[in-house]
Amino acid sequence: MWKKQIPNISPVILTVLTIMITYLFMITRTTLWDRDEPRFTRAAVEMLETGNYLVPTFNGQLWADKPILVYWLMSLSMKIFGTNEFACRFFSAIGTSISCLLTFLIGKRLFGAKEGLYAMVILSSSIMMLAVGTMATADGSTLPLILAAMTVFVYAVTSKLRYYHTILIGIFMGLAMLAKGPIGLLPLPVMLITLWFDRKDYPDFIKKSLTVSLALAIAIIIFLAWAIQANKATDGQFLNTFIGKHVITRAIKPMEHHGGNFLLYLPYYLPVIIGGFFPWIMFLLGAFSALIGNRLGLKPGKKILLVWIISIVIIMSLAATKLPHYIIFIWPALALIAAAAITAFQKGKLNEQDLNWLRRGNWFFVPLGTLAGLGFIGAPFFLKISALLIPAIICGIILLSMTYLVTYYLYHNQPVSAAKIAFTGMILFHIPYILGVLPVIEDIKVTPTIAKAINKATTSNISVATYKFREPSLNYYLGRNIKELSDQKQVVEWIQQKESAVLIIPIDEYENIKQNYVDLPTELLISKKGLNFSKGKKIELLALLCNQGTK
Repeated sequence: MWKKQIPNISPVILTVLTIMITYLFMITRTTLWDRDEPRFTRAAVEMLETGNYLVPTFNGQLWADKPILVYWLMSLSMKIFGTNEFACRFFSAIGTSISCLLTFLIGKRLFGAKEGLYAMVILSSSIMMLAVGTMATADGSTLPLILAAMTVFVYAVTSKLRYYHTILIGIFMGLAMLAKGPIGLLPLPVMLITLWFDRKDYPDFIKKSLTVSLALAIAIIIFLAWAIQANKATDGQFLNTFIGKHVITRAIKPMEHHGGNFLLYLPYYLPVIIGGFFPWIMFLLGAFSALIGNRLGLKPGKKILLVWIISIVIIMSLAATKLPHYIIFIWPALALIAAAAITAFQKGKLNEQDLNWLRRGNWFFVPLGTLAGLGFIGAPFFLKISALLIPAIICGIILLSMTYLVTYYLYHNQPVSAAKIAFTGMILFHIPYILGVLPVIEDIKVTPTIAKAINKATTSNISVATYKFREPSLNYYLGRNIKELSDQKQVVEWIQQKESAVLIIPIDEYENIKQNYVDLPTELLISKKGLNFSKGKKIELLALLCNQGTK
């Protein structure tokens, strides 16, 4: 019996390990990206420094953007691996690997082991997952938790929903809420709508809905077990800020320019899916055609996957604040139907209509692949960075070649060959990207270099302030709290204070101040030209030692 099982299990284990090793390697290739990554990581560092594991802080102040779990995880990995990028991003990479494994389990249940295995590969190599899995944010840790809840539900609804299923779903959603608040409850509407369509009669739906609702109660209890204590410790500030600002306000109006006119932004997530699911977007039109026509597998799979994708897109589209990763929960479902479409073609189950829609996948794939390829080729000339020329052009040529070959094979009804080309192309693309493009980009990042020079020239008790430059990566790489100055008068007062201090300021702003004030006792520690990636603007940043006192 065991010998028969090994061939089925071995490819899954090998694929998961390959994904894990790949992601763990990729998370070491860059310093942190402003602005989200260093906010999370600095809060985790402050948690370690202060010993306050109840409430997150950033720059010494209450940080109520997200609940506590992601900071617990980051602080744990920092204790093991030290304070570095690998530790900060460790659980995102591990979480992505777990998400791929859970996607396999769902695929195996709904379609078969082959479909599940293909879905793992598709999910792990899509652009959005490559971003989520290599960044120190809450998404990489949240996705496996909500996907675990969904996995339990799929196994339950395709057999019999029992109370231990409910308990497990509640625990996973509760942990997901501790990672990202109400986002952790996203499986719930999927479950309830699926139960409605799968009902035998109305009493049957009510009974099952009440069972699932018990999971909601468990999840809320888990969340409140921490949130009540955190709120008490902050005199009510935490929930007021988190629920009031980061949940309710984000839902009813755009925050930080992430959204706009409601009707104009209503289709926001359509281009997100097209771009974020690259290169596998080419299969989605044909996959939906086959799914709706019951040609991908068992009927429960059709109901669950359609409800999963459509309900989440609608819910997140109705929220005023919109960001691409808000719908990352549907990525495993997209990977599953794309994988099922490939295997359905191999089995000869797709009809002519499905094949026509597969070919129409080029409508999205060709423009996107072409623009991406030309974008890489043109980037060195636009940014005027000569060192970027060769690796960027190689990346662009690979993308253009992949786009042409995939288009050719799709047009000639060979989706399996197209899938092989797409996967191979993504691997080949990442070789010059990781070895050539990323090192050049690292050279034009300003904050790690600035922070290193300041830490080398001053001790940790020297105060640091910034003017007209606010990037949280400074907090992380300096390892200090930073004062933000609001006007030129404050800048002059900071420079002329009796104690030694450091000022970080763009060179043009400093030149403007020097025109109005003569006595500015400063010593240049470092000047760094580069790119402010969060704003997409070139900048030359100065680090000045003020008053030239003791270092």
